[in-house]
Amino acid sequence: MPGVVFDTQSLLAFYLGEDGSDRVEKYLKQVAEGREKGYVNLLNLAELYYIISRRSKAVAEEKERNLRSYGVVLVPIDDLNGLWQRAAAIKSHHSLSLADAFAAATAMLFKSRLLTGDDPEFKGIEGLHVERI
Repeated sequence: MPGVVFDTQSLLAFYLGEDGSDRVEKYLKQVAEGREKGYVNLLNLAELYYIISRRSKAVAEEKERNLRSYGVVLVPIDDLNGLWQRAAAIKSHHSLSLADAFAAATAMLFKSRLLTGDDPEFKGIEGLHVERI
């Protein structure tokens, strides 16, 4: 089954009603229906939460619960999956944020597409399949 990794930018677009939110919603619905595997790592979830909680903690909590309700898999950052090492290797060779490095590493770990916005920072990462909203 194909898979999609949601980075923070794509989830913010969805939850804030920005451009591309309809594409993110399409994938979330596919995850909820079991037609697509969906992933978000805990660092990107934390980034989503803190950005929204600056406006309202209650809204951030509601959005986090909502994301879980779609059945998106929350990917831990631990030694078992090697995610932090993959992200560190990506960050050491590319100019992107640490959260973006974790999103890329998650997509590569699960051999999934990375759903993101117009971030040019993902260009040139070998083995990474990016889909723009």
